[in-house]
Amino acid sequence: MPDATVLIIEPESSGIDLIPAALGLGFGVHVVDRRAVHELPSAVRDAVAAGKAAHLRVDTRSAGAVADAAAALARRTEVAAVVAAFEYAVPVASAVAERLGLPGITPRSAELLRDKRKMKQALSVAGVRVAHGVSLAAERADDKALRHVARRVGFPAVVKPVNGCGSLRVRRVEGLGELRNQVELSRRDPIDDMGVSLGNLLLVEAYVTGPEVSVEGYVADGTVRIVAVTEKQLGPEPHFVEIGHVVDAGLEPGVRADVERVARAAVEALGTHVGAFHLEARLTPTGPVVIEVAARLGGDRIQELVSAAYGFDLPRAMIEALAGLPVTPPDPDLRPRFAGVRFFTVPFPAVLRDPAQLAGRVSAVAGCRNVSVSHGEGALLQPATDFRDRFGHAVLVADDRPALDTALARVDTHVAQSVGSAVACIS
Repeated sequence: MPDATVLIIEPESSGIDLIPAALGLGFGVHVVDRRAVHELPSAVRDAVAAGKAAHLRVDTRSAGAVADAAAALARRTEVAAVVAAFEYAVPVASAVAERLGLPGITPRSAELLRDKRKMKQALSVAGVRVAHGVSLAAERADDKALRHVARRVGFPAVVKPVNGCGSLRVRRVEGLGELRNQVELSRRDPIDDMGVSLGNLLLVEAYVTGPEVSVEGYVADGTVRIVAVTEKQLGPEPHFVEIGHVVDAGLEPGVRADVERVARAAVEALGTHVGAFHLEARLTPTGPVVIEVAARLGGDRIQELVSAAYGFDLPRAMIEALAGLPVTPPDPDLRPRFAGVRFFTVPFPAVLRDPAQLAGRVSAVAGCRNVSVSHGEGALLQPATDFRDRFGHAVLVADDRPALDTALARVDTHVAQSVGSAVACIS
């Protein structure tokens, strides 16, 4: 048995890759989660079943409960690091690390990172450009309050939960009527996402134009290191569903320098002094505007793209930093490749014909690393309003950007040919 273990709290999405990263560093793994084993993602279930990870079921919505369980575990075995493996686990991981005396962001920083309203205020005070925004309590948002917000923010505007992630309930609104409808939807039908209620408190912010990017990196020994800039490909508005990513974004040198400068300033302003970070920004004609920052790995398989393009393991670096180990930065002499992920969506209500055939055709596209179709034959598909409406993905790698773009276009063709109109199927 390993001498020390890593606590991985709520592994979801990219956080699942923290398990093999910890094992590769010679650590044991304790998965801390509010869910029973059979409710965990399949890769996590497999790791527990194979004895590669232990499962510690605790109410992860209670920092105190998790800290108590972690302290009890620490009396039996050395805990080397506490890692937030999903957005909602960031405050809990911070509290546990503080309780155990391990590296981690402070609870105050975690609070800023998990509340988009407070995050925006902290960044603005530090001189980091953000979109002007106003918070709004859905339950108390009468017509007077809505008109007040409209006067302060203007239209178009973007409405989002202050504590959400994954594009859940994020929408562009063009006027007072659409704002009222979105607030009423939040009041009438709040979302429960992994035990977190979204929509009770909203942020209404000015709409920012320009291409969207994310910055992937880590902080170790007090130094912010940027590993990659990701080009984010979004579906049609008024929603902001991410339908693809490309690493690296291939920005002009001056724009790239501005993005990196702003990212470092934002990470430092929020007190993210150790571990991984994922920052999203829009590139306006007058410079980058930060949308939000997270103290975790980027989702949507971005860390897999970073590994394919730069040969750098972000999950491993995150654990090394939080365990107080040295992190070897990316090789500056490595010739990077281009990597992209395409998520499968439809522009109209449709029916999935043959998922196996779609997977086979996409896997034959040059440079395809992996493909997954999450829905079965005959599944009814809807245009995506958030990540839950995507029905599969493909990861592709190429030596240059034109080759990657060609491969992504072929994937798009195969996806389009694999669905039929839902109206036609019903009639």
